[in-house]
Amino acid sequence: MASSSDNNSGQSEIALDAASMECWQAYNAMFESKQRHYEFLDILENKKKKFNLSPTDADKQKLAEYLSQHDVQVKRFIELSQQLKSSAPESHALFIQFITQLGDGEPSKKVQH
Repeated sequence: MASSSDNNSGQSEIALDAASMECWQAYNAMFESKQRHYEFLDILENKKKKFNLSPTDADKQKLAEYLSQHDVQVKRFIELSQQLKSSAPESHALFIQFITQLGDGEPSKKVQH
């Protein structure tokens, strides 16, 4: 079961339980696919700004593939989150608290658009 403990700053930290782990892995995969898409989008925008180079057809295809991969990960996360909510509502509630405590809902901060 997920637990909560106080850290030195007085804030409560939430730990995920075994029921939440698959959902957490899907959440991370979704985040990583989003970052891959945003990072490539950032590269294309910089090429345009710095060198006035428009994306090639290959660039556009790669960007579309990254977006498609992210869409797949989003669907998987939603599916697993709904399953967790149905099978273990308490674990789901703690999982939502856990990702909320991340601040912006993301495991780390990289390129954002």
